Amino acid sequence: MEFFDLKSGIGVFSKVTLYTEPEELLKIMYDYSIKKSIVYHSLSREISPVEGNKILLEKIKNYKNLIPYFVLLPKNSGDIDNFEKYIEEGVENGVRCFWITYNTFKIPLSHYFFSGTFDILNTFKIPVIIDPTIPFSGWQTDSGDWYSIRLLFDKYNDLPIIFTEFRTRFHIRIVIDFLKSYKNFYYDIGSCWNYKVVEKLVEIKNGENLVIGTNLPFSDPGQSIGMLLTSDIPVEIKKKIGYENLEKIINKDG
Repeated sequence: MEFFDLKSGIGVFSKVTLYTEPEELLKIMYDYSIKKSIVYHSLSREISPVEGNKILLEKIKNYKNLIPYFVLLPKNSGDIDNFEKYIEEGVENGVRCFWITYNTFKIPLSHYFFSGTFDILNTFKIPVIIDPTIPFSGWQTDSGDWYSIRLLFDKYNDLPIIFTEFRTRFHIRIVIDFLKSYKNFYYDIGSCWNYKVVEKLVEIKNGENLVIGTNLPFSDPGQSIGMLLTSDIPVEIKKKIGYENLEKIINKDG
């Protein structure tokens, strides 16, 4: 069984990690049958999204199974002169996902909403990852700003939005509500380690809105992959969650 990883990073982070270079990531991917990964750069994740995004494109340009995604600051933040053009150029350079890790940069998710950032992202219909996790900060649990997230879904009902975090525990009840309420809400099962959680989530939409992320280089990929492989669900649904669902939304326009 092959996997499509939602979330892995390359580059030198502020603390020592298992690897730094794309070639090292590819070796780990091979060992775990991960066929494709959506990848970000450490500089984008921790300090400067614009500079890190640029480095990422150069670093992985020769690896077709490493798909770039841009970490985004909000429109009118002073980092990007023409936000719409920046998004367009990213898409032209193979970016197939945008990542908003708002807590890292101490910018409320609501500001992304009210600044018009999502108005522009909505025109491209490229999947957006919402991630409240701050690296190396105790790896928080239940950090989602669900009020602001609900604002997004109430306005943008055709934009694929994927929620991921280091760990969802008690907030899994909120995730269940969102899966039932919004057709464009997707959830990374690698975010939750609760007992029998995969089976419970699959009951909602037969696994259609579930994807999987390893959180490399910070987490062992066996954690999220093992949860899926050992879950008591049909193999066909495991394949959807492990690969097919993410492949579908990433390549929805061909």
